[in-house]
Amino acid sequence: RPIKRGDILPPERGREVAKELGIPYYESSVFDQFGIKDVFDNAIRAALISRRHLQFWKSHLKKVQKPLLQAPFLPPKAPPPIIKIPECPIPSMNEAGYLLDNPLCADVMFVLQEQNFIFAHKIYLATSSSKFYDLFLMECEESPSLDEIKCNRESTDRDAPTSHCETNEDSDEVPLKSAEVKLPAPGSEDSLNTLDPEAGESSSAARSLSSWGKGFVSVHKEMQVNPISNRTCPVTVVRMDSSVQAGPFKTVLQFLYTGQLDENENDLTRLAQIAEILEVFDLRMMVENIMNKEAFMNQEITKAFHVRKANRIKECLCKGTFSDVTFKLDDGTINAHKPLLICSCEWMSAMFGGSFIESSNSEVVLPNINTTSMQAVLDYLYTKQLSSSQDLDTLELIALANRFCLPHLVALAEQHAVQELTKASMSGAAIDGEVLSYLEVAQFHNANQLAAWCLHYICTNYNSVCSKFRKEIKAKSSDNQEYFERHRWPPVWYLKEEDHYQRVKKEREKEDVALNKHHSRRKWCFWNS
Repeated sequence: RPIKRGDILPPERGREVAKELGIPYYESSVFDQFGIKDVFDNAIRAALISRRHLQFWKSHLKKVQKPLLQAPFLPPKAPPPIIKIPECPIPSMNEAGYLLDNPLCADVMFVLQEQNFIFAHKIYLATSSSKFYDLFLMECEESPSLDEIKCNRESTDRDAPTSHCETNEDSDEVPLKSAEVKLPAPGSEDSLNTLDPEAGESSSAARSLSSWGKGFVSVHKEMQVNPISNRTCPVTVVRMDSSVQAGPFKTVLQFLYTGQLDENENDLTRLAQIAEILEVFDLRMMVENIMNKEAFMNQEITKAFHVRKANRIKECLCKGTFSDVTFKLDDGTINAHKPLLICSCEWMSAMFGGSFIESSNSEVVLPNINTTSMQAVLDYLYTKQLSSSQDLDTLELIALANRFCLPHLVALAEQHAVQELTKASMSGAAIDGEVLSYLEVAQFHNANQLAAWCLHYICTNYNSVCSKFRKEIKAKSSDNQEYFERHRWPPVWYLKEEDHYQRVKKEREKEDVALNKHHSRRKWCFWNS
């Protein structure tokens, strides 16, 4: 059966039994190689001393020492717990593809052959293609803003009861995890919901793109009704050349969203032509590799594609380019992108895709959050890496990551906190008070690995910590105090054994001194006689 805590006898209990039997008490452990030689050596000494009364052994056993004292065994310090980082939750490419098929918070619409309408997201296209980046950046800088435009007619949004629609940013989201919603067939009556014909007044003047790039006709902004959420919002309308067909163009967009290409695609030749027109050179090379039976080379292209995309996404976060939501925090604001947040965080997906009021607002107020912590969370959601700074408060980041249900970020923050504390301790700085302050905050915010590390540090340095912060130790919860007492180092039983050992050692030293004085007197008297 497993050993229980009550089954282990303390050393003082063993000493009591030895005293009742009139024999010395020694401890030994084969596992730790402790005390084995002491037991046999002192057993031999005791056996020899017991024969001193015999005449034959009397002269031979004079110099045999009586059994020696055994110093108590000090158990080694337990190794500090290792902070384990769980596997990074890589955003599923299917989620990005699903977002294209079900265009939540879409802010761009492509018109193909005057009958096919494809909604998409600027942030996905601009970070995947330099051509689209230049297009949307040019459109943002030169086209008139729709900030002051208000729809005075009844909203077509069935869910929203308001009759006036202020269009500052995109506001068309529904849950990403909801059942699939299919777009109406091209050419059908409901294929494109517009605010026409009077809504044409809210459209900006179309800018011709025929001289700017092949395949593009014009770009302008106008109010559109999102096909998924039925909410009215400003959308950038891009009219494509009649030579651009809907099927291959949708495949190009799918690649820009996911970085993947199906090798069994039907019309690869036409797809390569569209990729050439739109200057999506990665896709064109991948198609050529497939046609040349060299599809294995596409792995490197895909890897480079994702690296460039990640860098551009981080750049857009820093500059706020193509942002569609602003977080109002305690000490400032930060711009972000709803499509990316929906695909990388379930908490954000529920907030922007559900029936919450934030789903239709371009400004979201997040109380009790500072910009440094929020910026670190957004950096993580965009790049899946923790970008630390000197101003970053690790405990605040852990609290925020736990609030947003991001266990992988919590683990990264725990690892960062432990590394900083260890570095400070190695440099000679006192970290006892800081560790005490980390403990219960980490426990409260589910940073269990950091809490375990703090408990280990306090227990292995218990005497030092307790001497400096006795009140703080007593203020901890009863569970923590019980843990301290059970796992403190050196343990209580060792301190008692060490005290007993030193006391008996001093008594023996006094006996030896007295015996030596007695022998020296006898020798002096014999010499005088």
